[in-house]
Amino acid sequence: MLPETLLKTCKAKDTQSIRQHTDKVKEAAQILIDLGCVQDKRIENLLMLACEYHDYGKVNHEFQNRIENKFVFQENREVAHNILSYFFVDKAGLNKEDYQVVAAAVLYHHYHGDITSVVKNKGQLIDKLLEPFKEYVKKKNKETRCYRVLAERHPDAILVKGLLHRCDYSASAGIRCEYPHDFLKQDMEALLNTWKSTNANAKWNDLQIFCAERKQDNLLVTAPTGMGKTEAALLWIGNHKGFFVLPLRTAINAMYDRISQDIIRGNKGECVALLHSDAMSYYLKQQAKSDGSEDPIDYYTRSRQMSLPLTICTLDQLFNFVYKYPGYEYKLATLSYSKIVIDEIQVYDPELLAYLIFGIAWIRKMGGKVAVLTATMPPFAKKMLEEALEEDFASADFSHQGIKRHNIKVLDEQLNSHDIYAFFEKIKAAEIPGNNILVVCNSIKTAQRMQDELDEQIGKNDAEIKLLHAHFTAMDRAEKEKEILEDWKTEKPADKIKIWIATSIVEASLDIDFDYLFTELMDLFSLFQRLGRCNRKGLKPTDRYNCFVYLEKQGAVMKYVDETIYQCSRNALLEVDGIVTEQEKTAMIERALSAENLENSEYTKKYHEVYGYIDELFVNEKEENEARLRNIQSVTIIPGPIYQEYQQYLDKKSETLNAEKVSLKVRIENRDAIYQHTVSIPKYQFENSIVLDHLSLGRWDKLPILDCEYTKKTGLVFKNKEKTPAPRSQSSII
Repeated sequence: MLPETLLKTCKAKDTQSIRQHTDKVKEAAQILIDLGCVQDKRIENLLMLACEYHDYGKVNHEFQNRIENKFVFQENREVAHNILSYFFVDKAGLNKEDYQVVAAAVLYHHYHGDITSVVKNKGQLIDKLLEPFKEYVKKKNKETRCYRVLAERHPDAILVKGLLHRCDYSASAGIRCEYPHDFLKQDMEALLNTWKSTNANAKWNDLQIFCAERKQDNLLVTAPTGMGKTEAALLWIGNHKGFFVLPLRTAINAMYDRISQDIIRGNKGECVALLHSDAMSYYLKQQAKSDGSEDPIDYYTRSRQMSLPLTICTLDQLFNFVYKYPGYEYKLATLSYSKIVIDEIQVYDPELLAYLIFGIAWIRKMGGKVAVLTATMPPFAKKMLEEALEEDFASADFSHQGIKRHNIKVLDEQLNSHDIYAFFEKIKAAEIPGNNILVVCNSIKTAQRMQDELDEQIGKNDAEIKLLHAHFTAMDRAEKEKEILEDWKTEKPADKIKIWIATSIVEASLDIDFDYLFTELMDLFSLFQRLGRCNRKGLKPTDRYNCFVYLEKQGAVMKYVDETIYQCSRNALLEVDGIVTEQEKTAMIERALSAENLENSEYTKKYHEVYGYIDELFVNEKEENEARLRNIQSVTIIPGPIYQEYQQYLDKKSETLNAEKVSLKVRIENRDAIYQHTVSIPKYQFENSIVLDHLSLGRWDKLPILDCEYTKKTGLVFKNKEKTPAPRSQSSII
């Protein structure tokens, strides 16, 4: 090891010596050890060695000169410090494998270009930089052998390198690398006691007891809506680090709010985190509603660093490690001592399912635990999960405990407004009870047409007909989501019957409970999610039909639905008429959409294609910015009419973003304010539209202003590209 005097006098950063920074990194490692995140003594020792050596290379003269004079890195004079640090790693006391694990962590804790080529081709420069320290240098080290343990995904190498990343980032950012996860068990007990204060007979149900008793197991559990899967998952996590993976941001935000407000008794800033692409904006909004004591930027940094005990997140924020980009070990090492809950697995398309299954297999191998708790368990997904977990799991199906909620009428025709109007007339005449109807369409175009037709047939005097789909601005959509959550809650007869027409965005993101449902068929998975938006709590009578399912296709979106899954779903529903229990729904899926029935489907082919692709990727082959789980072909735009209405406001926000000195908080707030007036549309529709202008979000980023129609009632309606574009605005758009 290098002399202490050298480590104390040479700088690692402007205001920190190598020794000071190294000690902070080792302190972070000790926190992980003390919290039980590292339970193997051998790994503890290897991690501490990697922490000690990781910045030794910074002692070289060129680095010290650059720090002192604030120069930029010059390739002809310098070699990255991690490469130089590698040559200080001492083999003494280490066997061959342990040495390679430590050396690989040190050498690759930064990754800029081809390290192997640098070591091979810049030998003279390396020798020159290390010459003053030759008595401490181990020049016989073989870089290629170190890379091998990473390339072969050696679990110990992943752990040590990943934990080194965690400790180094923590020390550099000045935040705690891991907060204690010792409160959830007690907070869940407190929650039960709160229930008992209003109901002396309150207790955990069979699902929750099952999960609480199997904390050490991986779980595959099917349970109907309303059984308390959230509480069951939290009981399973207990006093461990946990991640809650949900498919939609709206569902994640709702889960975060509920856990942070109703369950966590301690400081949420040290207990629970939100992690999705818009989390920073959400934190800022939450701060505005609170006393402002929690700095949202610090909170967001802790969330991004995965420092907090419980994180609610999207799949793409957590599972992109499957791409094996440089530094991916950070996430995988964290997950090695964590418990991961997966909900709504039926929502994932074959591409995302492949990422999920591949990641789960890896997490299990590293020592992490996984629980899949879902209302609908696709048979193919279940089969893949069982293979990934290698039979190392406990499973249960609680469908038989579900209550009777749905009396279904199946119609082998297209969804149409005439049937809905006739049903509305029966409610109006008090022939049947209820005061609200939910209509779910497979496409936005169909939903907009349905609204126009019902407006014409019913009028405004007797009903409120409202529309919800993905092509409203973020601001309008949030307002509509708030409205729909209120409109189904009216217990007394309303002055006007509420009719909501929506698309699949209501399937998993909104806790709504309508009296009646009219829906198109996409597949059984989607259908049963939609059914869950009618008589959700099972408190309404089921002596007459309350769900009407239309089998015939309409709308362009059906081009993107797997034909095999659609046909199998359709055939299964032809036999349905009347009350369908939760157990019967599960049985229907297992029969109609079995792995065998889907064996030759495009869905299955796509799954295996994607799984094979990520399995064959080499470590460090992809950059982190390429590790996107969703190949979403979409463009965010400002509708022209919205820009015209809010032009002065939006231009002012744009000017602020283009100012020279703008704080991060102000930048985020202004970008978010602009994005409230945007819509995300498919790329192919954007390419077939006319762009009027752009609104600048800073030096490199800008938003297209689209020539289209837009109203708060209908949302965005596209125009044909052949139309002559409007004259360029003479506004203050930057």
